[in-house]
Amino acid sequence: MDAPRHVLLDFNGTLQDDVEAAVAGTNAILRDQGSPEITVERYRDVFSFPARGCYEALGIAVTEKNWPALCDRFFSVFAAHPSIRLVPGATTALATLRAGGIGLSIVSASEGAELERALARHGVRGFFECVSGQQGTFAGSKVERALELFRSLGVSPSDAVMVGDTGHDLEVAREIGCGCVLVETGYESRSRLLARGVPVIPSIAALPALFGLGAGEDHYGDDARSPQDRL
Repeated sequence: MDAPRHVLLDFNGTLQDDVEAAVAGTNAILRDQGSPEITVERYRDVFSFPARGCYEALGIAVTEKNWPALCDRFFSVFAAHPSIRLVPGATTALATLRAGGIGLSIVSASEGAELERALARHGVRGFFECVSGQQGTFAGSKVERALELFRSLGVSPSDAVMVGDTGHDLEVAREIGCGCVLVETGYESRSRLLARGVPVIPSIAALPALFGLGAGEDHYGDDARSPQDRL
């Protein structure tokens, strides 16, 4: 298939492998209230965005009053977790995409300053034209920030593809009018991703192959139309 002009990437679970850290943060909250811990598999089965719905599905009581404390508890464990790393093959994939003339940007629910620090630690900040993170740690929708990013770049969303790991990323893509590809390295199970009705690949490492830029494993479920054609 033809390569898009621009790729808009999610960060957590898509570029950064951090689902184990997210489970650890969630388990800390569960332990605090005396509830059983969960596995990565269970987390991927119940994850939703915003995170309040996920917490409620796990039996965590969420109120306006305790929400800031829950977020602080989660991020104190998440940020220090030793499993956090760049998804294997990501650097090569980013370099291949850029060499193929594809622009790259990030829109993420991560807090903006921490997002910039993480990209610098991973050594990949230079690949991205624009990076848009959340103001504060209370994650909100990425739609408006994605639209503003495209306006600043002078890129039409119809010439772009969103790459993410959750149904929320697909919702963002559909709302702003760009294609979508989902990866299996993140916060939703493979079965949930395949049910979304868009191309699914094992990881960002397979993205260049999807765009005809290099060899790699790919998987598109039962439908091999382009991400743009499937909207």
